[in-house]
Amino acid sequence: MTVKDKRREVRNSSADDELLVEAAGLLGVSVSEFLLDRARVDAAAIVESHRSIVLAEAAFDTFLQALDAPVRPPQALVEQARKARRLGRAE
Repeated sequence: MTVKDKRREVRNSSADDELLVEAAGLLGVSVSEFLLDRARVDAAAIVESHRSIVLAEAAFDTFLQALDAPVRPPQALVEQARKARRLGRAE
């Protein structure tokens, strides 16, 4: 059994509360259980959508080619690195 040692409070309107109470009652669960179950499902979907990338086959192939291609830093970055080295040697 999971220990429930955390608490969250939610402020809502009377109309929202009535809707939540009715929905929970229709499912035969408490409002807390209803809210937690729905929030958990949505939270899991949101987290999963941010943890994974789904690409069409052509886009996936392009992505893999970009990963496998040799690294070519932008010329401006190369110039800044050279400047930084020169400044470091002057000290």
